[in-house]
Amino acid sequence: MNKPFFFSLIIILLSTSLMSHQRSESYSKVKIDSQNDVRHIQVEFSIQTFVLQRLNLGLTQNWEQEITDEIIQNFNFNQSCKFIGTPFLKNSFSTGYISLSWKMLCESEELGIDLNLFFDVDPSHTHITTFLINSEAFPEKVFTSSERQWKENAQQIKDSSRFDSFTDYLSLGFKHILSGFDHLAFLLALLILKLPIRRLIFIITGFTIGHSLTLALGALDLVTPSSQLVEALIGYSIVIIAIESAATITHNYNLYSKLLFFLSFVLILILSFLGNIKFLYGLIGISIFSYSYLKLASKYQDFSLTILVTSLFGLIHGFGFAGNLSSIGLMEGRLLPAIFGFNIGVELGQILVIFALTFVFHLVGKILQGNTDSFRIYIASGLTCLGTFWFLERLF
Repeated sequence: MNKPFFFSLIIILLSTSLMSHQRSESYSKVKIDSQNDVRHIQVEFSIQTFVLQRLNLGLTQNWEQEITDEIIQNFNFNQSCKFIGTPFLKNSFSTGYISLSWKMLCESEELGIDLNLFFDVDPSHTHITTFLINSEAFPEKVFTSSERQWKENAQQIKDSSRFDSFTDYLSLGFKHILSGFDHLAFLLALLILKLPIRRLIFIITGFTIGHSLTLALGALDLVTPSSQLVEALIGYSIVIIAIESAATITHNYNLYSKLLFFLSFVLILILSFLGNIKFLYGLIGISIFSYSYLKLASKYQDFSLTILVTSLFGLIHGFGFAGNLSSIGLMEGRLLPAIFGFNIGVELGQILVIFALTFVFHLVGKILQGNTDSFRIYIASGLTCLGTFWFLERLF
């Protein structure tokens, strides 16, 4: 059996397992109003549908009740709080989010939240809650597996600073890279381009700049991307960089550009025949882009073109988290520290991964006595299959 094909087959078989370990995040807005010695609470919880699927939820016939029960039972306020009415579940196909809203009535006392949602299934899960208490915005809470409680401590809230947002989101950005296999795969695809380490760090910094720009635009609600298409394009970014790596090694850019364009054309025809034209223009655009990029890469084989395209993909990756910050609405004065901290965390995570992978490649190079081209082809083949799987799985 052809070795690259065999390696690619293994990656495809592993991809369903890797899919379940993609970054896992959810969000909520909590509104608290004090009236006549009681406290009225409104909660709006949201999560992307593909995250639910990776948590093995929403897969049964009675999925609405299953998801509602899971959220309500693990999003706990004080024991004195009682439900008002029936929770309302909404599935937005245009944004790719599921939201659950409910109301509660509590005694006039200091409130607390115990959040045990999804952490036992996925310890890397993160939940961000924003608060509006008596019409005043208060600092958000980042819940993690090790930080599951929030207390309405007035003095603690008062003393909370912008620096708290920076440090919370710096940690979140760092984990965002290390726990996101699609981001790690993208970095590996860049690494097998076999660029000098300084140029590689320069390229991933361009990625972070692009990531920062769209994160800011999305968080400020200036741009509202389709989360489903964005997630699919993140998978596609791995495909195009991996194919460029293979073309660099084999010097056969023309073959790869024509093959990729042909496969894209077939996909567009299939989708059109099935009547699924939701992302038709987007697919036509990336088909033309892919063909043009590989043609240009064959003529201009320097890192300037790579940094341009990597920055472009940074823009796409940034949208993956931007819509989430926009939807939860961070309080004024804490949004910029959150964006800045998150992207610094992303950059530090990327640099750590690049140095770790570079060390591994150095050891492999010693074992193979410097002849690493075949090894790079195997990795490029596997990454192409993995990125294609993520692209199609997220697109549909």
